[in-house]
Amino acid sequence: MKKWKVGFIGAGGIARIAHMPGWKKLENVEVIAVSDIREEVAGAVAKEFGIPHIFTDYRKMLEIKEIDIIDICAPNAVHAPAAIASFEAGKHVICEKPLAITPGEVEDMIAASKKAGKMLMCAQNHRFRPEARILKKIIEKGECGEIYYARAYALRRRLLPPAPTFIKKELSGGGPCLDIGVHILDLVYWLMGNPKVKSVSGVALTKLAKREDIHGDWGEWDRKAYNVEDFAAGYIKFANGASMTLECSFLLNMKESEIFAGQLFGTEAGISLPWGVPPEIYTEKNRTFMIKQLVGLPQIPTHHEEIRAFVEALDKKKPSPVPPEQSLEVIKILDGIYRSSRSGKEVQFK
Repeated sequence: MKKWKVGFIGAGGIARIAHMPGWKKLENVEVIAVSDIREEVAGAVAKEFGIPHIFTDYRKMLEIKEIDIIDICAPNAVHAPAAIASFEAGKHVICEKPLAITPGEVEDMIAASKKAGKMLMCAQNHRFRPEARILKKIIEKGECGEIYYARAYALRRRLLPPAPTFIKKELSGGGPCLDIGVHILDLVYWLMGNPKVKSVSGVALTKLAKREDIHGDWGEWDRKAYNVEDFAAGYIKFANGASMTLECSFLLNMKESEIFAGQLFGTEAGISLPWGVPPEIYTEKNRTFMIKQLVGLPQIPTHHEEIRAFVEALDKKKPSPVPPEQSLEVIKILDGIYRSSRSGKEVQFK
């Protein structure tokens, strides 16, 4: 079996806490290089995980011919240029969500991937939750009938990440839409069967984040530098006639500290998929309403599982476990919400 050599672009929290341990668990993988513009951060991660090469310029790292795979954990604005440069250097790419900031960037990444003959995958780890995999099979078997409507929520009361990479548009591309909304949107959209997007209408607002009298449970942030939304909502229509609503926030005046959940409604059954609580299926048999609960499911580190699936696909020459064409539709939706909010009109897609 081939021994895959991996290089990291970005060595922040998600790389150190979630991705690095996932690669280290695999016997046929070796992380040999890490790049971060903060040399001290790259050095600390290299020391912790025994990585021999550190860089502050990922382009220099890409010159290492032995590297087969690049894992991108850099700020959102870096995703597209770093991925395209990686493909030009002949590397496979797994990239943290969102795959890119705009649909055009994703299209460029897909084109570069195909030209290089290399795999591209967005690290949408929620698809790899055991309960999500089971629900996907249930839906594909037709047990829910036609899924015609869904809701997706990623709402936080006072959980605004204060780092510049989350609050400055030039780094993040957006606020909760591109940070947490993309997670629940991708999960629910995938469960719906990845229908083509027909139209999007929505709002992206900054109502609380600029106020000095609003606190954050994760610490203070630079109010003057904050230039992304703190709340967004969208209504999405799909080409197959189905529709979905999406709501996401960093700051919202609500009871719960956080709500991360999806609901799907079909002609034969409905599904509730909350975070941290067993999913439920709702249906009617013999004129009697029934509630089924999925219990006893294993708890696995989903970031580790997505990395394992990525390597397995390379080993077995299978397609990307998260096809980038599906990620393109997700980014179309989020970009549509931003465009609709600016124009006040519904955004149509061909």
